[in-house]
Amino acid sequence: MRVLVCLAQPGDRLSKSFQLLLNAAMQCAAEAVRGGQALPPLYKSAIRYQAEPWAGQGVEEFADPWTVLERGWGDCDDLVIYRGAELIANGYPCHARIIRNSKLNKYHTQLRRDFGNPQCVEDPCLERLGKPVSQWLIPC
Repeated sequence: MRVLVCLAQPGDRLSKSFQLLLNAAMQCAAEAVRGGQALPPLYKSAIRYQAEPWAGQGVEEFADPWTVLERGWGDCDDLVIYRGAELIANGYPCHARIIRNSKLNKYHTQLRRDFGNPQCVEDPCLERLGKPVSQWLIPC
């Protein structure tokens, strides 16, 4: 399943709508994994972070993990959906977190892990870019 969203206007309402869509996409993908659809672990795959070719043109794609796996890349929201589905399917609760840089009018998606002590924010993009764990696994 691929979801294309046309961006009407940036702002906090848009962020909340995106969060709902991302969390729903993670849950759907997790259900597919629990139902037997194979999904290799993101961090053991060759999938890389890459901005969408149409980034900045008013369209956002939320790609399912199997589309990301097939093409070998995903942007921040795609990687969050993939990693979130992986965690949820294995019993680890988490949800999408969207950060807005109002000066640059840009958004970034991360994953808040709702388990463990301490709970933390995970950024699959930074992990895929080869950054040290201290930069992509951030205590809350």
